[in-house]
Amino acid sequence: MLTITALILKKTITLFALVGPVTMVPIFLAISEGLDRPQRLRFARTIGLSVTVALLVATFLGMPLLGILGVSLGAMKVGGGIIVLLLAIAMVLGQETSFKGLPRSSDGMEPGEVSIVPLAVPLLAGPAAFSYVMGNGEWHGYADLAHVLLPILFVGAACWITFRIACHQGAMIRRSTLDIVERVGGFILAAMAVEMIAGGLRSLFPVLLGA
Repeated sequence: MLTITALILKKTITLFALVGPVTMVPIFLAISEGLDRPQRLRFARTIGLSVTVALLVATFLGMPLLGILGVSLGAMKVGGGIIVLLLAIAMVLGQETSFKGLPRSSDGMEPGEVSIVPLAVPLLAGPAAFSYVMGNGEWHGYADLAHVLLPILFVGAACWITFRIACHQGAMIRRSTLDIVERVGGFILAAMAVEMIAGGLRSLFPVLLGA
């Protein structure tokens, strides 16, 4: 039992670091800017649920599905990296709402319609997280399901809690401060996107490893 508990803890910490909900708080606040507090709270719950479902699908169907489609993990990293890079550029230019298809006025808009993609996928549940759960999703009995399922459920709940707290604290953040954070976050996201694309290209073209 102790071994399983330690494995669950290790996987949860690793997956939480890969998903990184805390670093996505400025993006969450920018995306949900036009929503009132109840809508933001529902949107936070939707994001947490979406991340959980995406990681569960990747765990149990990821590798077989990629094999059927003939898509490699490298290609997924490149595709996800391009999406993240486009978002990063939009954030630096202050056009993240246009990039995500969110009008400044969101009256009548349901939370589920507000940019679950690419916040939930691939920024939170992205190539790194997908690769990790795919590579560590092997199980041989019902006892093994504990260390396969629980870390994903814990991290999904952590995303929800993180953004729920951001909903209450977001009003205390000045617009000018948030603008600065968004642009700095855009530069950081751009660097992350380049790393994702580079990692994918190295997987697709191993000859680049010697470059």
